[in-house]
Amino acid sequence: MPLKISNKTRCVGFLMETSFHYDVYINIITALINKGVLCDIIINDIIEAEYVNNMVNFLGTVNVPGLRFMLLSSVLKHQKVYSCLVTPYYLPYAEKISRIHVRTVYGLAKNEWNHAAWNAKYDYILCYSHYTARALNLAAQVKVVGNPRFDAWHNKKYSQELPSHISLTPKKPTLLYAPTYGELSSLPHWVEKLGRLSSEYTIICKLHHGTLYRKEEQQNLKAARRFLKNIVTDNTSTFALLDCADYVISDNSGFIFDAINAEKRVILLSWDKMGDLLTKNKSFSTSESPEQQIRKLLPDARDMADLRNFLSEDYPWHENASDLNFIRTEYCDAFNDGNAGLRAAEIIDEATSA
Repeated sequence: MPLKISNKTRCVGFLMETSFHYDVYINIITALINKGVLCDIIINDIIEAEYVNNMVNFLGTVNVPGLRFMLLSSVLKHQKVYSCLVTPYYLPYAEKISRIHVRTVYGLAKNEWNHAAWNAKYDYILCYSHYTARALNLAAQVKVVGNPRFDAWHNKKYSQELPSHISLTPKKPTLLYAPTYGELSSLPHWVEKLGRLSSEYTIICKLHHGTLYRKEEQQNLKAARRFLKNIVTDNTSTFALLDCADYVISDNSGFIFDAINAEKRVILLSWDKMGDLLTKNKSFSTSESPEQQIRKLLPDARDMADLRNFLSEDYPWHENASDLNFIRTEYCDAFNDGNAGLRAAEIIDEATSA
Protein backbone atom coordinates (compact mmCIF):
# COMPACT_ATOMS: atom_id res chain seq x y z
CA MET A 1 0.00 0.00 0.00
CA PRO A 2 1.54 3.37 -1.01
CA LEU A 3 2.75 5.61 1.80
CA LYS A 4 0.44 8.58 2.33
CA ILE A 5 2.40 11.82 2.22
CA SER A 6 1.04 15.02 3.74
CA ASN A 7 1.18 18.31 1.86
CA LYS A 8 3.75 19.57 4.40
CA THR A 9 6.24 16.93 3.37
CA ARG A 10 5.34 16.59 -0.27
CA CYS A 11 8.27 16.19 -2.59
CA VAL A 12 8.41 15.82 -6.36
CA GLY A 13 11.02 13.57 -7.92
CA PHE A 14 12.46 14.06 -11.40
CA LEU A 15 14.10 10.94 -12.80
CA MET A 16 17.16 11.49 -15.00
CA GLU A 17 18.73 8.99 -17.38
CA THR A 18 20.81 11.51 -19.35
CA SER A 19 22.08 15.02 -18.68
CA PHE A 20 19.66 16.23 -21.37
CA HIS A 21 16.76 15.44 -19.04
CA TYR A 22 17.94 18.20 -16.68
CA ASP A 23 17.22 20.73 -19.44
CA VAL A 24 13.77 19.20 -19.87
CA TYR A 25 13.02 19.56 -16.16
CA ILE A 26 14.79 22.64 -14.82
CA ASN A 27 12.17 25.27 -15.64
CA ILE A 28 9.46 23.10 -14.07
CA ILE A 29 11.65 22.52 -11.02
CA THR A 30 12.37 26.23 -10.63
CA ALA A 31 8.68 27.09 -10.72
CA LEU A 32 7.86 24.38 -8.15
CA ILE A 33 10.64 25.51 -5.78
CA ASN A 34 9.29 29.06 -6.07
CA LYS A 35 5.94 27.64 -4.89
CA GLY A 36 7.65 26.07 -1.86
CA VAL A 37 7.55 22.50 -3.19
CA LEU A 38 10.53 20.26 -2.44
CA CYS A 39 12.19 18.76 -5.53
CA ASP A 40 14.67 15.92 -5.97
CA ILE A 41 16.65 15.01 -9.05
CA ILE A 42 16.85 11.21 -9.05
CA ILE A 43 19.86 9.88 -10.95
CA ASN A 44 19.25 6.49 -12.50
CA ASP A 45 22.48 4.79 -11.43
CA ILE A 46 21.44 1.29 -12.49
CA ILE A 47 22.04 1.92 -16.20
CA GLU A 48 25.29 2.08 -18.21
CA ALA A 49 28.17 3.58 -16.23
CA GLU A 50 29.00 6.06 -19.01
CA TYR A 51 25.57 7.69 -18.70
CA VAL A 52 25.80 7.75 -14.89
CA ASN A 53 29.26 9.32 -14.87
CA ASN A 54 28.14 11.98 -17.33
CA MET A 55 25.11 12.87 -15.20
CA VAL A 56 27.10 13.00 -11.96
CA ASN A 57 29.80 15.16 -13.51
CA PHE A 58 27.23 17.50 -15.02
CA LEU A 59 25.16 17.83 -11.85
CA GLY A 60 28.36 18.69 -10.00
CA THR A 61 28.23 22.00 -11.89
CA VAL A 62 24.61 22.71 -10.94
CA ASN A 63 23.74 25.02 -8.05
CA VAL A 64 20.00 25.46 -7.61
CA PRO A 65 19.02 26.39 -4.02
CA GLY A 66 16.51 23.89 -2.67
CA LEU A 67 17.20 21.21 -5.30
CA ARG A 68 18.47 17.90 -3.94
CA PHE A 69 20.10 14.97 -5.72
CA MET A 70 19.35 11.30 -5.05
CA LEU A 71 20.44 7.96 -6.51
CA LEU A 72 17.68 5.71 -7.80
CA SER A 73 19.33 2.67 -6.17
CA SER A 74 19.07 4.43 -2.80
CA VAL A 75 15.46 5.45 -3.39
CA LEU A 76 14.54 1.85 -4.22
CA LYS A 77 16.55 0.41 -1.34
CA HIS A 78 14.91 2.63 1.25
CA GLN A 79 11.48 2.39 -0.41
CA LYS A 80 11.15 6.15 -0.59
CA VAL A 81 7.79 7.26 -1.93
CA TYR A 82 7.37 10.63 -3.66
CA SER A 83 4.24 12.73 -3.89
CA CYS A 84 4.81 12.79 -7.64
CA LEU A 85 7.42 11.35 -9.99
CA VAL A 86 8.18 13.10 -13.27
CA THR A 87 9.74 11.02 -16.04
CA PRO A 88 10.27 11.47 -19.79
CA TYR A 89 9.03 7.95 -20.53
CA TYR A 90 7.71 4.88 -18.72
CA LEU A 91 10.11 2.94 -16.50
CA PRO A 92 8.49 -0.08 -14.79
CA TYR A 93 10.88 -0.13 -11.82
CA ALA A 94 9.89 3.44 -10.97
CA GLU A 95 6.17 2.71 -10.53
CA LYS A 96 6.32 2.03 -6.80
CA ILE A 97 8.24 5.14 -5.79
CA SER A 98 5.35 7.54 -6.32
CA ARG A 99 1.58 7.75 -6.01
CA ILE A 100 1.28 10.16 -8.96
CA HIS A 101 3.17 9.80 -12.24
CA VAL A 102 3.64 12.64 -14.71
CA ARG A 103 5.28 12.37 -18.11
CA THR A 104 7.05 15.31 -19.68
CA VAL A 105 7.07 14.81 -23.43
CA TYR A 106 10.57 15.85 -24.51
CA GLY A 107 10.54 15.41 -28.27
CA LEU A 108 8.39 14.93 -31.35
CA ALA A 109 10.22 12.26 -33.35
CA LYS A 110 9.58 8.51 -33.67
CA ASN A 111 5.83 8.07 -33.26
CA GLU A 112 5.94 4.31 -32.69
CA TRP A 113 7.78 4.89 -29.43
CA ASN A 114 6.62 8.35 -28.41
CA HIS A 115 2.93 7.46 -28.61
CA ALA A 116 3.19 3.84 -27.43
CA ALA A 117 0.58 2.19 -25.19
CA TRP A 118 2.63 2.75 -22.00
CA ASN A 119 1.51 6.40 -22.02
CA ALA A 120 -1.80 5.22 -20.54
CA LYS A 121 0.00 4.37 -17.29
CA TYR A 122 0.54 8.06 -16.52
CA ASP A 123 -1.80 10.22 -14.45
CA TYR A 124 -0.82 13.30 -16.48
CA ILE A 125 1.11 13.82 -19.70
CA LEU A 126 2.55 17.27 -20.35
CA CYS A 127 2.57 17.97 -24.09
CA TYR A 128 4.15 20.70 -26.17
CA SER A 129 1.08 21.27 -28.27
CA HIS A 130 -2.08 19.90 -29.86
CA TYR A 131 -0.48 17.46 -32.29
CA THR A 132 0.88 15.22 -29.51
CA ALA A 133 -2.28 15.66 -27.44
CA ARG A 134 -4.41 14.37 -30.31
CA ALA A 135 -2.01 11.59 -31.25
CA LEU A 136 -1.91 10.17 -27.73
CA ASN A 137 -5.73 10.15 -27.59
CA LEU A 138 -5.76 10.19 -23.79
CA ALA A 139 -7.89 13.26 -23.18
CA ALA A 140 -8.25 12.76 -19.42
CA GLN A 141 -4.50 12.68 -18.84
CA VAL A 142 -3.12 15.04 -21.47
CA LYS A 143 -2.29 18.66 -20.63
CA VAL A 144 -0.95 21.07 -23.25
CA VAL A 145 1.62 23.29 -21.51
CA GLY A 146 4.15 24.22 -24.21
CA ASN A 147 7.82 23.27 -24.25
CA PRO A 148 9.39 24.00 -20.83
CA ARG A 149 12.91 23.61 -22.19
CA PHE A 150 12.34 26.49 -24.61
CA ASP A 151 11.45 28.90 -21.80
CA ALA A 152 15.15 29.69 -21.59
CA TRP A 153 15.19 30.59 -25.31
CA HIS A 154 12.17 32.85 -25.15
CA ASN A 155 13.29 34.57 -21.96
CA LYS A 156 16.92 34.86 -23.15
CA LYS A 157 18.05 33.05 -20.00
CA TYR A 158 20.71 30.83 -21.49
CA SER A 159 24.45 31.08 -21.69
CA GLN A 160 25.46 32.64 -24.98
CA GLU A 161 29.00 31.35 -24.61
CA LEU A 162 30.08 28.65 -27.03
CA PRO A 163 32.38 25.84 -25.88
CA SER A 164 35.94 27.12 -25.65
CA HIS A 165 37.17 25.01 -28.57
CA ILE A 166 34.58 26.45 -30.97
CA SER A 167 35.79 29.41 -32.99
CA LEU A 168 33.50 31.18 -35.46
CA THR A 169 34.78 32.87 -38.59
CA PRO A 170 32.72 35.93 -39.58
CA LYS A 171 33.26 35.33 -43.30
CA LYS A 172 32.09 31.71 -43.09
CA PRO A 173 28.45 30.71 -42.61
CA THR A 174 27.96 28.40 -39.62
CA LEU A 175 26.39 24.96 -40.12
CA LEU A 176 25.11 23.19 -37.02
CA TYR A 177 24.97 19.44 -37.72
CA ALA A 178 22.77 17.50 -35.26
CA PRO A 179 22.39 13.85 -36.28
CA THR A 180 20.40 11.25 -34.39
CA TYR A 181 21.92 7.89 -33.37
CA GLY A 182 21.43 4.31 -34.51
CA GLU A 183 20.30 3.12 -37.92
CA LEU A 184 18.48 6.37 -38.63
CA SER A 185 21.66 8.40 -38.18
CA SER A 186 23.16 10.14 -41.19
CA LEU A 187 26.67 9.95 -39.72
CA PRO A 188 27.95 6.89 -41.65
CA HIS A 189 26.46 8.20 -44.91
CA TRP A 190 27.28 11.90 -44.69
CA VAL A 191 30.01 12.76 -42.18
CA GLU A 192 32.90 12.50 -44.64
CA LYS A 193 31.01 14.55 -47.23
CA LEU A 194 30.20 17.24 -44.67
CA GLY A 195 33.84 17.36 -43.66
CA ARG A 196 34.71 18.48 -47.19
CA LEU A 197 32.74 21.68 -46.62
CA SER A 198 35.00 22.79 -43.77
CA SER A 199 36.97 25.22 -45.94
CA GLU A 200 33.76 27.08 -46.86
CA TYR A 201 31.71 26.77 -43.68
CA THR A 202 32.25 26.56 -39.95
CA ILE A 203 30.73 23.17 -39.15
CA ILE A 204 29.72 22.41 -35.57
CA CYS A 205 28.57 18.86 -34.81
CA LYS A 206 26.22 18.38 -31.85
CA LEU A 207 26.31 14.66 -31.13
CA HIS A 208 23.40 12.69 -29.69
CA HIS A 209 24.10 11.17 -26.27
CA GLY A 210 23.36 7.76 -27.79
CA THR A 211 26.29 8.23 -30.17
CA LEU A 212 28.52 9.27 -27.29
CA TYR A 213 27.80 6.44 -24.87
CA ARG A 214 26.39 3.39 -26.64
CA LYS A 215 28.96 0.72 -27.47
CA GLU A 216 27.29 -0.06 -30.79
CA GLU A 217 27.82 3.58 -31.80
CA GLN A 218 31.62 3.52 -31.49
CA GLN A 219 32.22 3.51 -35.25
CA ASN A 220 29.97 6.51 -35.79
CA LEU A 221 31.70 8.34 -32.96
CA LYS A 222 35.12 7.62 -34.47
CA ALA A 223 33.94 8.83 -37.88
CA ALA A 224 32.59 12.07 -36.43
CA ARG A 225 35.88 12.74 -34.65
CA ARG A 226 37.87 11.91 -37.77
CA PHE A 227 36.09 14.16 -40.25
CA LEU A 228 34.68 16.99 -38.12
CA LYS A 229 36.71 19.34 -35.97
CA ASN A 230 34.11 21.15 -33.88
CA ILE A 231 32.29 18.48 -31.90
CA VAL A 232 30.01 19.37 -28.97
CA THR A 233 29.31 16.62 -26.45
CA ASP A 234 26.99 18.26 -23.91
CA ASN A 235 23.71 20.16 -23.88
CA THR A 236 24.75 23.23 -21.92
CA SER A 237 25.31 25.30 -25.06
CA THR A 238 22.40 24.07 -27.21
CA PHE A 239 20.68 27.45 -27.42
CA ALA A 240 23.97 29.27 -27.96
CA LEU A 241 24.63 26.89 -30.86
CA LEU A 242 21.18 27.52 -32.32
CA ASP A 243 21.68 31.23 -31.89
CA CYS A 244 24.90 31.30 -33.93
CA ALA A 245 23.83 28.82 -36.63
CA ASP A 246 23.03 30.08 -40.11
CA TYR A 247 21.77 26.60 -41.03
CA VAL A 248 20.86 23.48 -39.07
CA ILE A 249 21.49 20.13 -40.75
CA SER A 250 19.85 17.00 -39.36
CA ASP A 251 18.32 13.67 -40.36
CA ASN A 252 15.68 11.85 -38.30
CA SER A 253 16.26 13.64 -35.02
CA GLY A 254 13.77 15.43 -32.81
CA PHE A 255 16.25 18.31 -32.89
CA ILE A 256 14.68 19.22 -36.24
CA PHE A 257 11.77 20.72 -34.32
CA ASP A 258 14.02 22.62 -31.92
CA ALA A 259 15.60 24.25 -34.96
CA ILE A 260 12.20 25.00 -36.52
CA ASN A 261 10.98 26.51 -33.28
CA ALA A 262 14.12 28.67 -33.16
CA GLU A 263 13.23 29.83 -36.71
CA LYS A 264 16.39 28.43 -38.27
CA ARG A 265 16.93 27.30 -41.83
CA VAL A 266 16.83 23.52 -41.59
CA ILE A 267 18.17 21.05 -44.15
CA LEU A 268 17.53 17.32 -43.83
CA LEU A 269 19.78 14.52 -45.04
CA SER A 270 18.69 11.22 -46.55
CA TRP A 271 20.42 8.31 -48.23
CA ASP A 272 19.76 5.19 -50.28
CA LYS A 273 17.52 2.67 -48.53
CA MET A 274 16.73 4.98 -45.61
CA GLY A 275 13.07 4.49 -46.45
CA ASP A 276 13.42 0.75 -45.76
CA LEU A 277 13.97 1.57 -42.08
CA LEU A 278 10.50 3.10 -41.84
CA THR A 279 8.60 -0.11 -42.60
CA LYS A 280 7.83 -3.35 -40.77
CA ASN A 281 8.92 -2.04 -37.34
CA LYS A 282 12.57 -1.79 -38.38
CA SER A 283 12.86 1.41 -36.35
CA PHE A 284 10.70 3.54 -34.05
CA SER A 285 10.01 5.85 -36.97
CA THR A 286 7.43 5.43 -39.74
CA SER A 287 6.49 7.46 -42.78
CA GLU A 288 3.76 9.04 -40.62
CA SER A 289 6.14 10.27 -37.90
CA PRO A 290 6.62 14.05 -37.70
CA GLU A 291 10.32 13.84 -38.57
CA GLN A 292 9.33 12.12 -41.84
CA GLN A 293 6.29 14.24 -42.62
CA ILE A 294 8.33 17.42 -42.20
CA ARG A 295 10.41 16.38 -45.22
CA LYS A 296 7.50 17.63 -47.32
CA LEU A 297 8.25 21.15 -46.12
CA LEU A 298 12.02 21.19 -45.61
CA PRO A 299 14.79 20.76 -48.19
CA ASP A 300 15.82 17.09 -48.24
CA ALA A 301 19.33 16.43 -49.57
CA ARG A 302 20.18 13.07 -51.11
CA ASP A 303 23.62 14.09 -52.34
CA MET A 304 26.14 16.94 -52.25
CA ALA A 305 24.62 18.64 -55.29
CA ASP A 306 21.32 18.88 -53.42
CA LEU A 307 23.04 20.16 -50.29
CA ARG A 308 24.97 22.85 -52.13
CA ASN A 309 21.77 23.96 -53.83
CA PHE A 310 20.00 24.31 -50.48
CA LEU A 311 22.97 26.26 -49.08
CA SER A 312 23.02 28.68 -52.00
CA GLU A 313 22.02 32.29 -51.44
CA ASP A 314 19.13 32.12 -53.91
CA TYR A 315 17.36 29.09 -52.42
CA PRO A 316 13.69 30.14 -51.85
CA TRP A 317 13.37 29.65 -48.09
CA HIS A 318 10.33 31.93 -47.93
CA GLU A 319 8.09 29.51 -49.87
CA ASN A 320 7.12 27.36 -46.86
CA ALA A 321 7.29 30.08 -44.20
CA SER A 322 3.57 30.00 -43.35
CA ASP A 323 3.52 26.20 -43.10
CA LEU A 324 6.51 26.24 -40.77
CA ASN A 325 4.84 28.86 -38.59
CA PHE A 326 1.91 26.46 -38.27
CA ILE A 327 4.32 23.67 -37.23
CA ARG A 328 5.79 25.92 -34.52
CA THR A 329 2.45 26.36 -32.78
CA GLU A 330 0.73 23.07 -33.63
CA TYR A 331 3.73 20.82 -32.94
CA CYS A 332 6.63 22.63 -31.21
CA ASP A 333 4.96 24.85 -28.61
CA ALA A 334 1.34 25.95 -28.39
CA PHE A 335 2.30 29.18 -26.61
CA ASN A 336 5.97 30.05 -27.19
CA ASP A 337 5.69 32.60 -24.39
CA GLY A 338 8.38 31.40 -21.97
CA ASN A 339 5.86 30.21 -19.37
CA ALA A 340 5.61 26.48 -20.16
CA GLY A 341 7.55 25.49 -17.03
CA LEU A 342 5.15 27.48 -14.86
CA ARG A 343 2.09 25.87 -16.49
CA ALA A 344 3.61 22.41 -15.95
CA ALA A 345 4.44 23.24 -12.33
CA GLU A 346 0.89 24.41 -11.67
CA ILE A 347 -0.49 21.06 -12.85
CA ILE A 348 1.94 19.16 -10.60
CA ASP A 349 1.28 21.51 -7.68
CA GLU A 350 -2.48 21.02 -7.95
CA ALA A 351 -2.16 17.25 -8.36
CA THR A 352 -0.04 16.92 -5.20
CA SER A 353 -2.13 19.32 -3.10
CA ALA A 354 -5.16 17.05 -2.97
